[in-house]
Amino acid sequence: MASLGLGGAGASAQEALEAAGKQIDRNIVSDRQYGDLSDLLRVSSHGAPSMSGVSELDYPVLSTYHRALGNLPLLSPVRRVPLPPELVEQFSRMQCNCMMGVFPEISRAWLTIDSDIFVWNYEDGSDLAYFDGLNETILSAGLVKPKPGIFQPHIKFLLCLTTPVDIVLLGVSFANSPEGAAPGSQYAEMHLLPDPLFSIPSDNTYILSVVGTDKGRIFLAGKDGCLYEIVYQAEEGWFSRRCKKLNHSMSTLSFLVPSFLTFSFSEEDPIVQIEVDNSRHVLYTRTEKGTLEVFDLGADGTAMGRVSWMNQSTIVQYAARIASSIDRSNFKSIVHISAVPNTDSTNVHLVAITQTGVRMYFTTSYFNQPQARPSILALVHVRLPPGFTATAAPQRPTNIHSAFYGKGSTLLASSQAEDSDMLWCLSTDTFPFQIPLMETQITLGIDGRTWVLTEVSDGEDFGIFGPKNGAAPPKSLPPVVVNQHWLPPKRYVVLSAQGSYLLNQLRPVDQLRQLLLSNGGPDCEEVEAFFKLLREEQACATCLILACSKAASDQEVSEWATRAFFRFGGEAQFAFPVAPDITNMGQVPGMSPSPMPGVPSPVPGLQTPAASSALFQSTPSAFVTSTPANHQLPFRSPDPSSTAIGPEVKFSGKHNGICLYMARILGPLWESQAVFETKQQGQQMLCSTVTGEGLGWVLDELRGLRDFLEKNALSSGPAAANGFGSPRNIHQRMLGFLRPDAGVSGAGQVQQQLQRKYQTEAQAAEKASLVQVQQLVHRTCEVLGLWRALCEHPFQVVAAGLPKEMQNQLRGLRFRDVIVNGKEILSALITCLINRYLGDDATTDAISSRLREVCPSLYSTEDAVCSKANELLQSASKTQSSVDRMKMLKESLQLYRQISSQINLPMVCGQFQQVHFYDGVVELSLNSAQRRDPQGLALHHYRSGEPPEDTQGSMAFTARLECYKCVTDALGQLVTISQEHPGSPSVPSRPGPPPDTRGRLSAVDAQQYVDQMMRLALKSEDELFHVALYDWLVSTGLQDKLLEISSPYIEPYLTRAAQYQGDNIATYDLLWKYHEKSRNYSAAAQILSKLAERHSTDVDLKQRIEYLSRAAMCAKSSTQAGGAADGEFLHELEEKLEVARLQVQVCEALARGGSRLSRGQEALGQLNAELVDITRLYGDFADPFRLSECKLAIIHCAGHHDPTLVESLWQEIVQRELSESAGSPADTRMTMLGNKLVKLGRTYASSDRFFPLAFLVKLLERKVLELGFEQEWAFSTLLNIPVPVSKLLTIYDRLFKAKDPCWQAARRPLHVLEAIFLLQTKYATEPSLVPAYERRQFTMVCLDCIASYLVELEAMSSTEAGVQELVRNFRGLQARLERLL
Repeated sequence: MASLGLGGAGASAQEALEAAGKQIDRNIVSDRQYGDLSDLLRVSSHGAPSMSGVSELDYPVLSTYHRALGNLPLLSPVRRVPLPPELVEQFSRMQCNCMMGVFPEISRAWLTIDSDIFVWNYEDGSDLAYFDGLNETILSAGLVKPKPGIFQPHIKFLLCLTTPVDIVLLGVSFANSPEGAAPGSQYAEMHLLPDPLFSIPSDNTYILSVVGTDKGRIFLAGKDGCLYEIVYQAEEGWFSRRCKKLNHSMSTLSFLVPSFLTFSFSEEDPIVQIEVDNSRHVLYTRTEKGTLEVFDLGADGTAMGRVSWMNQSTIVQYAARIASSIDRSNFKSIVHISAVPNTDSTNVHLVAITQTGVRMYFTTSYFNQPQARPSILALVHVRLPPGFTATAAPQRPTNIHSAFYGKGSTLLASSQAEDSDMLWCLSTDTFPFQIPLMETQITLGIDGRTWVLTEVSDGEDFGIFGPKNGAAPPKSLPPVVVNQHWLPPKRYVVLSAQGSYLLNQLRPVDQLRQLLLSNGGPDCEEVEAFFKLLREEQACATCLILACSKAASDQEVSEWATRAFFRFGGEAQFAFPVAPDITNMGQVPGMSPSPMPGVPSPVPGLQTPAASSALFQSTPSAFVTSTPANHQLPFRSPDPSSTAIGPEVKFSGKHNGICLYMARILGPLWESQAVFETKQQGQQMLCSTVTGEGLGWVLDELRGLRDFLEKNALSSGPAAANGFGSPRNIHQRMLGFLRPDAGVSGAGQVQQQLQRKYQTEAQAAEKASLVQVQQLVHRTCEVLGLWRALCEHPFQVVAAGLPKEMQNQLRGLRFRDVIVNGKEILSALITCLINRYLGDDATTDAISSRLREVCPSLYSTEDAVCSKANELLQSASKTQSSVDRMKMLKESLQLYRQISSQINLPMVCGQFQQVHFYDGVVELSLNSAQRRDPQGLALHHYRSGEPPEDTQGSMAFTARLECYKCVTDALGQLVTISQEHPGSPSVPSRPGPPPDTRGRLSAVDAQQYVDQMMRLALKSEDELFHVALYDWLVSTGLQDKLLEISSPYIEPYLTRAAQYQGDNIATYDLLWKYHEKSRNYSAAAQILSKLAERHSTDVDLKQRIEYLSRAAMCAKSSTQAGGAADGEFLHELEEKLEVARLQVQVCEALARGGSRLSRGQEALGQLNAELVDITRLYGDFADPFRLSECKLAIIHCAGHHDPTLVESLWQEIVQRELSESAGSPADTRMTMLGNKLVKLGRTYASSDRFFPLAFLVKLLERKVLELGFEQEWAFSTLLNIPVPVSKLLTIYDRLFKAKDPCWQAARRPLHVLEAIFLLQTKYATEPSLVPAYERRQFTMVCLDCIASYLVELEAMSSTEAGVQELVRNFRGLQARLERLL
């Protein structure tokens, strides 16, 4: 048999689950498409009544559709149980009164004879109990629920007995109940307490009926037409007794009217029936004369208020208006009323049945107000019984004296003779989704007159879905066909003087079973007609209930049902647009241009496949019974404007039946919340909304379906495996099919070819869909099996181990989400379950074995290995012996290595870290990386530059990095610990005792583990791991460690990092440092040069100069062993370094002066962002900002000779300096300017081109005159540079002899001569200014100069005091100099 676990149609497993889940969604929605009772009756509002029963479709005769359906069973007698012999004897002793009834809550019948009451089990006549403690004749009896908290727990019910004198409440208890049996079930022995719990007088009121509510209230029907209530409480109060009787029909002032007057002027109309609607808390009464009255018990069922009433004449009048053509006598004599609970209808609240079988439907509130309290009583529909149509049989219900209505079924007991009745059964079960209401009918003869007719329950309640399951309650209970797989058939008991008749109303599955048994298999007209009656998908879903049954008694029926399923389940077909353009190919027989009358087309513009392609049908449909959904798979374009032919696949009844049956098994579980929150022991806990026992039944049904699918291989075959029926290409192939090959001739051959191709495609699509459904069945079985195991531990304890984020996620999940998309949360729950065993030091072998059995795809063999490895790891953490501990750790590591590609690697590595098994962290992480990328796609992706289009390589690369991260995380923790100072105090994080530091590593131990891990890691030949490790070292600031590594992967790593991280300076720093350490000085110099020249704001100018300096050093080291190329590169670096220093000077000048302006800030930014050449430095920065010193330095560096420019620059420098000191004392100004000149002079004094000494002497001497500086300041400043005295004397001598008119204009014609005198005097005072070997010659020069100066001074006017003084000074100086010779 082909494997069915593979995804079909090329879809992934998750996509298959999603697709199948949507099919379940659609079927659940379709099962909810049933109408409310008011919709079935076609009543739109309380003021728009309607009638039915006069159309042949209201009570269709099945034999008219197919003769084989004439004997379709509807009621099945179970057994007839005679009265116990002891009771028969009691009839002979009867003197006054005898009554009979049923207590369906406890499966008991009762009989009163005079003052005695007898109770027995009507199922088999056993467990006869009696009470004879009364002295008066019993008038009525009723079994009611007690109010909570008043009686002892063993009292489960109260038996209320009324007599003409008093009203008695007896306690009812049960004993000998087997474990698991519900109290009051037919298996428990009933006991009546001998002493009454309460006894109150009846006040001469005859009570005809007793009814209780779910709240424990007891209502009594009085013969006087009043409604009474017995009110009881645990203790007497000041103003209240423990038990009393209230009259709800009389006003509070009625006691003022004498009773004889009330009796005289009122007409007695006894209340004969009380009906309580516990779902709405409404009470109805019916009197003997047909008056109906409504009482509101309040929203919580504890209040009381009269709402409305309607007497018989009014009812007849309204009914006659609605059904004007019907004789009024049919509406008289109401014999029974039944409340319609909110589970049956939202708008219809009460049904009244007349003596002729007419049913009248009433409402007590306005329509579509489900929460409104009753305020009216309105007749909204009249439904005539069978027999009022023109073609109906003459037999119709008459003389109805007992009736029952509930859950869409009506039973009428009609008197045929004094000792026999005819039982009519009317049911909608055969037409579950039909609007308007359609009912089948059947009659059954009953021996004896019917005393009681009611529905009974066998007490089965699976308890699958609790009140907190989070599923939205249905608007009303669905038809029986939806729940027939788990709800038992309706059971009725007919009680007469001869005994009890037990009847089952057959569900569709029961009817199918009867047909199969009665005909000895499915090969008969009856079974085929049954499939046509229900429609294929409904009949197949019903058939699966029998086919999937595991009961030994059903094996033969199961085989027959399987054969019927395949024989009558139909085939997948194609449907086409209404008017396909196939005129060139010939009309295909059976393709009608319009749908079948009465069957709506599922898609506008498309005909139903049943009518459009009869050639492809194995069982043509003959009945027009509606179905809630049309299971079709459209493959045509959704664009309505598209002109392309878009065929649609109509799945077979087999396919749709499987989906429908699965949807019905899951039922409310599918959309219910998975968990609810409750508080236990002061903590919020997540509890499962379903119990493990309830899930057991669901699992049994699902596993039956799973085995059915596997046994019959519905989805096997090549089409399902290779995606032949994929929706992605089916439309294109169909268009190709509409153009047959040219070689085919004749319309018949074309039709046959099309038939074969259509059938093949439809079957392929269906098989692909069934593959998906089967995968969902398997997944659901596993998920629910796991959930059941979780509930046994219990669930809330396991869920408490989930992380908070997962708990929050689980709170909002439905079971659908858990099944289809909940693999992650389920895996987490499994982990929590395993951890619970590990936490208790228990072995995981047993739970692992069970999990592998119930959910192998969720908990695989690898998961079991993981659990065992985790168990060893946990044991190792608690072992004291280091040898045993290491042995366990290594065994655990070996197990983890086997499944390293599937484990939660960070969690396992974290556990290894806790036990200080760091070698395991490295080995497991590297092994996991290799297993997750066995083909090496990640390395290829990395070496190719990580192209984004390589998604497969990118995924592998990411997977490997996640594995490596476990190693780097462990290293990071160890490094942090190793860097902690052992004696440093730590501030506690919270008040209280100090934290437990046992087991915490010391800094020394942590460093040892770091070294150990690094040694083991660097032995790896996994290049990508080295990349991840190096990245971690860089990111944590451990670049020095990186440079210490000796590995073949380090240089490619750094080179690649520099290539792909061009903006990362740190990467380049690492690269040149690595080259420098490796003595590759040339490469280091190249990188440093590029770093210095790169345009970036990350590196400032100072750092650039450092880079250039280091590059020059590396280049020098390289030239020692290199050639001419390295020498040229070194020369370039030195030139760049010199220009860079000028750039620094410009920046500093800008920072001092021009940076306040935005233009200056911008210039500074540019200068810091890159190295500029000398031309730009002068033209774009120094010159625009008038940086004279910088310009002088630039032209000096460039060797540019321009005397005029140089002199102008010096003049600007002097003038700027003086401007900056303006306002300061002369001494300060002299000092500032002198310092500036000395600083610059020392730089340029060696070059006459850039240090125009004659110009500067004249300039400075003029400034001395202009600013009143000391006369010796100018030459003293120049001497400090130092400028040689001899050279200065020569300049001064030329300056004097030049006779520049500026001195005369300044009225200091002898200023230069005076300066010369001071200069020579300074020499005379400090001969050391001139080297010893030049002193004699320089002295002679000075004397010659003095002689010439004296001659010139003597030629001047002798009357000027200054001249005479200067002459004396020179003569004295002359004498001093001569002494130096």
